[in-house]
Amino acid sequence: MTIEELMDLQEEGSRARILGLRAYENPYLRPDRLPKGDPVAVGDWVARHDAWKFGWEAEDASRDGTISKFFRDLLRSPIQPVGA
Repeated sequence: MTIEELMDLQEEGSRARILGLRAYENPYLRPDRLPKGDPVAVGDWVARHDAWKFGWEAEDASRDGTISKFFRDLLRSPIQPVGA
């Protein structure tokens, strides 16, 4: 995935929050979007799911006035390996 694709997915998540969708409405959670066994496909799916979710969560934090805390917590959290 390119950085442009990543940013587009984050923007899609943000727009979804603006439009009133819930976090569980992430399009990457639909059964037809879930990968079946291919490790490369799973890694790509996780990256796309997380990018959309990040955009949604950042917009949500912005709306409730906790954007500073959102990014502070993000920077403090340890990086988890895929599948952990």
